[in-house]
Amino acid sequence: GWLYISSDIAIWLAYFIIPVILIWFVRKRPEIPFLPVFWLFSAFIILCGATHILDALIFWWPSYRLSALVRFFTAVVSFTTVFALIRDLPKALTLRGPSALRKEKEMRMEKEEENNSLIKEVAQLRDILVEKEKRIEELTGSN
Repeated sequence: GWLYISSDIAIWLAYFIIPVILIWFVRKRPEIPFLPVFWLFSAFIILCGATHILDALIFWWPSYRLSALVRFFTAVVSFTTVFALIRDLPKALTLRGPSALRKEKEMRMEKEEENNSLIKEVAQLRDILVEKEKRIEELTGSN
C-alpha cells in the first residue's frame, strides 16, 4: 500500500510542477504561438495529478465520487486538448524552425551589408561628381 501511495504522491508532485513550469514559460513568452494548447496541457497535467493524489487519499478517505468527477474533467480536458492539437498541428508544421530562421537572418545581414556598401559607393560617386562639377565651374568660370 505504501508503495502505491508514495508513488501516487510523487506522480502528483511531478504533475503539479510541470504545469507550473509551463505557465511560468508562457508568462515570460506571451507571444508564443498556440497559447491555448499550453493552457490545455497545463490543465490536463494538473487534472491527471489530481487523480493520483485522490487515489493516494482514497486509502484513508473513500472519496470515489470526487475521484470520478475529477476523472470526468480530466477526460473532457484531454479530448479538448486532442482536438486543439489536431486543429493546430497543420499550422504548427508551417512554422519555420531555428535553422531556417538563422539562414534568413544571415541572408538579411548579407543584404544589409550589400546595401551599406552600395550607399558608400553612391556617396563616393556623389562626392566625385560634386568635385567634378566644382572643377568644371572653375574652368568655365575663369574663361
